[in-house]
Amino acid sequence: ITISVVISLSFNVIRSNPINMIAQDLKKIDNIDELANFNAPSGIVEIDIGIAKDLYEQGTLFIDARAEEYFNDGHIPGAICSDELDELIDKIYNFDNLDKAFVVYCSDDDCGSSEELSYQLYDQGFESIYLFKGGWKQWIENNLPAKYY
Repeated sequence: ITISVVISLSFNVIRSNPINMIAQDLKKIDNIDELANFNAPSGIVEIDIGIAKDLYEQGTLFIDARAEEYFNDGHIPGAICSDELDELIDKIYNFDNLDKAFVVYCSDDDCGSSEELSYQLYDQGFESIYLFKGGWKQWIENNLPAKYY
């Protein structure tokens, strides 16, 4: 085990793009003016409710990280959802107005599904992801548009 660890760490040091040994905090944008400085985020960028609302009004794609049963109970209009990652990726590519970035959300700020899905999508090659941790709960608490079945 010791030899494996030493080899792994050595290999990571000489890689052109080494893996961080300590997790880095996500960059957070609190102000729409900060968003204007980006054409699209590079990586995963956390946003607040105000920016999520502005992006929604601009027609940005929203991805619901909750299970489909919760999505069907209510979601942000125009959002997409799938319990299967490959199916979700197909839906993203088929979205007509897909700009350079999209928003991922789940139930609320205690829900880790949106962050987990953001990393999965980033690993699949999507490089511009807004993470809205306030999620569905904060969205409806602010009386923003909602779709119910």
